[in-house]
Amino acid sequence: MKNFTLLSLIITIGFCTTGFSQCNDGTITGYFTLILGQTTSFTATPNAQCDNCYDWDINNHCSSSDNQTIGTLKIVGNDMEKTLLIEPTAVGTFSIHLSYIDEKGYHTASFMGNVVNNPNEITLKENTVTYVRDKKK
Repeated sequence: MKNFTLLSLIITIGFCTTGFSQCNDGTITGYFTLILGQTTSFTATPNAQCDNCYDWDINNHCSSSDNQTIGTLKIVGNDMEKTLLIEPTAVGTFSIHLSYIDEKGYHTASFMGNVVNNPNEITLKENTVTYVRDKKK
């Protein structure tokens, strides 16, 4: 029984370290929070074999293309270049999927974020420091 528990633990740790993660690994650069109606860009950091060797898809729709709206996003312009222009069309979550080909083969990456109605919904944590001066007599 002890060996079974140890084996299960090792398999679980192995799966967790190699399994799917919902964080951005740096392959796609862009903002996690978008403001409704404001066009923004996302860029692939790796270089593909050619200028048009990228394929961007939005909101889990594998055949999204130029100037198409799907869910909370609209692709503005071309979806086959290194940089993708996006216009948020509705409040909610979004996902962007990138496929590209380089010298090492076929690669994919995903990016997830939120669309908010106005900039006031974005909360920033600020550190404030209060200075106390000694009064000299």
